[in-house]
Amino acid sequence: MRKLIFPIIAIAFGLTNCTKVIELDLNDEENKRLIVDATYTTFPQEHEVKLSLSANYYSTDQPTEVTDASVIISDGISDVVFTHAGNGVYKSPPNMAAVANREHKLTINYAGQEYTATNFCDTVPGIDTVVLEENFVEGSTTEIEDYTIRFSTQEKPGFGDFYAWRIYVNGELRTDTITELLSQSDEFLPDGTYLFEVELTDIEDVVSGDTVMVSQNAISESTYDAYLAVLFQTEFRGGIFDSPPANIPTNLSEGALGIFSAGGESRNFAIVP
Repeated sequence: MRKLIFPIIAIAFGLTNCTKVIELDLNDEENKRLIVDATYTTFPQEHEVKLSLSANYYSTDQPTEVTDASVIISDGISDVVFTHAGNGVYKSPPNMAAVANREHKLTINYAGQEYTATNFCDTVPGIDTVVLEENFVEGSTTEIEDYTIRFSTQEKPGFGDFYAWRIYVNGELRTDTITELLSQSDEFLPDGTYLFEVELTDIEDVVSGDTVMVSQNAISESTYDAYLAVLFQTEFRGGIFDSPPANIPTNLSEGALGIFSAGGESRNFAIVP
């Protein structure tokens, strides 16, 4: 899947002839951290919170799933209790939704420790249309290689808005990791203008009759910064001028890692012709 909406920033550091011993506080059995992946939106659905423990730095094992925590998201008026559904995934009751223009709080109790995070649920414009544009194999006028997803929406007036887009095919999330997520600050978008059939990304492995859905999410600046930091540590690495590894920003308390994001969500879809 070719991603098209991304700010890319180059970071370089100088090379010297001297060496220096650096003491690294590597993760081990004694200082494992709780890892949280929690997104709560205004779209009514069964939301998920994923919990695990960080793995030993030198271990090749997968992170340990947390199966005995209590998880609650509150909008300041009502609480939503999440239930463990297996594999460290906690699910809300069906058709739960965040409340726009209200701060939400995530509370996790695990192993005698309470972890919290707050995030303001901003509004998001609706997606008016989703269009799939055929891309043919080079030299062919009939064989389709993939489709370009285009969508139309109204950009909110004023700066300081941040967006993320997720792609579903037949109800199954295709962009299920941060490195696949499409995110953008409105700093790079025309302020307050109507965005007509903006090119979002290319999608492969779909056939006639498939439903391709685009989810547009309002995210906070802290969430956007965390997503971008993950990309700097993963996708945007590999050269000799890479910056040294650094901790990913988190909005969770008590040393937990990850991000809690609450925000508006709008959806629209197109059928593969």
